[in-house]
Amino acid sequence: MKERWFRQRKPAWITALPRSVITAGIILFVLLAYFGLRTAFRSDPADTAPAAEASEARADVRPQAVVRPVLAEPHEVFESLKGRTEAERLVVVRSATTGTVVEAPAREGRIVSSGSVLCRLDVEARAVQVEQAEANLASKTLDWEAARDLAEKGWTSATSAAAAKAAYDAAVAAVDAARIEMERTILRAPFAGVFDERMAEVGDFLAPGGACGQMLDLSPILVVVEATEAQAGRIALGQTAAVTLADGRALEGTVRYVARTANAATRTFRVELAVPNPDYAIAAGLTASLRLKMGEAPAVLLSPALLVLHDDGRVGVRHVDDADTVQFAEVRVIDDADTGIWVAGLPDQARVLAAGQDYVREGIEVVPVVDEGL
Repeated sequence: MKERWFRQRKPAWITALPRSVITAGIILFVLLAYFGLRTAFRSDPADTAPAAEASEARADVRPQAVVRPVLAEPHEVFESLKGRTEAERLVVVRSATTGTVVEAPAREGRIVSSGSVLCRLDVEARAVQVEQAEANLASKTLDWEAARDLAEKGWTSATSAAAAKAAYDAAVAAVDAARIEMERTILRAPFAGVFDERMAEVGDFLAPGGACGQMLDLSPILVVVEATEAQAGRIALGQTAAVTLADGRALEGTVRYVARTANAATRTFRVELAVPNPDYAIAAGLTASLRLKMGEAPAVLLSPALLVLHDDGRVGVRHVDDADTVQFAEVRVIDDADTGIWVAGLPDQARVLAAGQDYVREGIEVVPVVDEGL
């Protein structure tokens, strides 16, 4: 009865299949189930070992880093400062008397010698005063000589002779005063230099203190820089320094002054260098670069391209330590060279990153690859 029920409910396509095909399908299903269960529950450890080793190897891979071994060596430390040129002296020539300018022979921008006439004022009444003082002196001279002769012979008192001598002395002083006043009408160059600017023209009236023109003393020319507290303490009087002007001219100067009081606004110290300028070829107000030697320090010659900027704003170089870990060393540039820059701050022996400095950070372990050609 059961067999009859099963036969009645079999699908039509099963009924149509031969009995041998159905038997083979059942056997195939049993075999596939057997091997599947065996693989799931009885996997061989030897088969899984290569996969585990590969995964472990992938986890242990470290990035390669191209490094360049460097060795520090003693090198002169230079400080580079920016400044400007200034005149040794700048004087405005002013009148000491009153008068109208009748002559202004000096031309602006020309070199003049000491004592050269810059402006000449009218003399007029001053010439008369000189003549009057000289005439009075001649009269007082005769009176004094006569009184002296009489006093020697005893024919006059000593008091009369003394009064004559005093009058004579006063006349001499009056002549000197008149001549000095006359000389004041001529305004002369106080030193050899450049007549930089005319401030009075012919016809101008000058009172005492009125300006005739401005004189510059450019020999020597000064190079003035502002040094920090640390720099000023290492600069010595008499020290020589290399000076480069904005137009490329290379000069050499000597430190002649280091301020002992800091600028209240900038907290810097004024430093002056004297540079020979006998032909006045160097003008005042030019931009100048100064290189001062500050001693020696261990330094390394590197390409400027190896410098990196740290997240905190420091400038330095990334290098690999003995544990093959990337480190950052803050450095300072102490000198320039044709082939690079000299920096201080690295270990005496270091392996600096020669490529990819911006793609690694401190603390990362790497596989150093030395490239001697960099």
